[in-house]
Amino acid sequence: MTVAPLVLNRHFKAPPERVFAAFTEKALMQGWFGPEPMTVPHCEVDARVGGKYRVEMHSSAGAVHIVTGEFKEIVAPERLVFTWGWLNQAGRNPETIVTLTFRPKDGGTDLTLEQAGFASEEFRESHRGGWTSSWNALDALLAGHSKPPTAGPVVMGDGRSTYTRAVRLAFFEKGIAHTLQPAAPQSADILAHHPFGKIPVLRLGEASLYESSAILRYIDEAYPGPTLMPADPLARARAEQWISAINCYADRPIVRNYVLQYVFPRGADGKPDRAAIDAAVPEIRKVLGALDAAYGANDYLVDGKVSLPDILLAPALNYLGLFPEGKELLSHYANVRRARDAFAARPSFVSATQPTA
Repeated sequence: MTVAPLVLNRHFKAPPERVFAAFTEKALMQGWFGPEPMTVPHCEVDARVGGKYRVEMHSSAGAVHIVTGEFKEIVAPERLVFTWGWLNQAGRNPETIVTLTFRPKDGGTDLTLEQAGFASEEFRESHRGGWTSSWNALDALLAGHSKPPTAGPVVMGDGRSTYTRAVRLAFFEKGIAHTLQPAAPQSADILAHHPFGKIPVLRLGEASLYESSAILRYIDEAYPGPTLMPADPLARARAEQWISAINCYADRPIVRNYVLQYVFPRGADGKPDRAAIDAAVPEIRKVLGALDAAYGANDYLVDGKVSLPDILLAPALNYLGLFPEGKELLSHYANVRRARDAFAARPSFVSATQPTA
């Protein structure tokens, strides 16, 4: 079935040259493109026949939508034709063709849009709403009003926490700007989003997420940038296996029973609890032995490249090596030590471990 094209008309109180520029100049496009209240932090435009464009739209809930295409016809300031395709995890949606016609009228511009090639009427109608909302923002821009800012993702937690650091590591690996909002476990701010009062919490506008594993998977799937989980089913399952193992078998002995004894000492005379440390060491040794075998000659746990289990584990291994027994234990596991040092050298880790106010 052939789907009729989308046709929209709008009058703008600005000359055709100005309206035309709003579709071909990066600085202007970033000021209006995308349905309200989306923002466009990244935009690339090569406005010539055969040139490409790429527009990245961010919602207040943290979702990212990317459209790309190629300019097919440019007759400034009268006519503009370009292809239009949404990027998705599988590649790119079926392409449509957008034709814009700019006509001077009453000191302003009559703009006509025709977008053809839709696979379904539903897909066409979703674009009707998107263009209408975007043009509301364009109207405001041409009148001299800026598009209101949209809040980006907010990580609520303690910047020293291993799980808070892991979430921030994922954002830095993806190259996504975010805000760290200091918040303590069981605080009113955290309990407002997490019924069990644990950190971190990820705030996405009016929405929120808790539990680090869920947050990490969301970051990987919702944001552009390098993929942080393998595509191969077996490799992906191994990554999931390690995420579970780190949460179940590594975090308690390394962080809860060992590192925290030094960070928040609760033994006699305000010193670390020696009995707790001595009990943790055999368990840590078992964890390091399993990790050492898994790393082998690689610096990462799965497929020889960074993935979510590495991100989850890196803060704990870093802390382990800061204290006496941890240093001694790591000296016996060369593969773990090498992998720990390799991750610590990544720009993402340097950024995530910077002191916070």
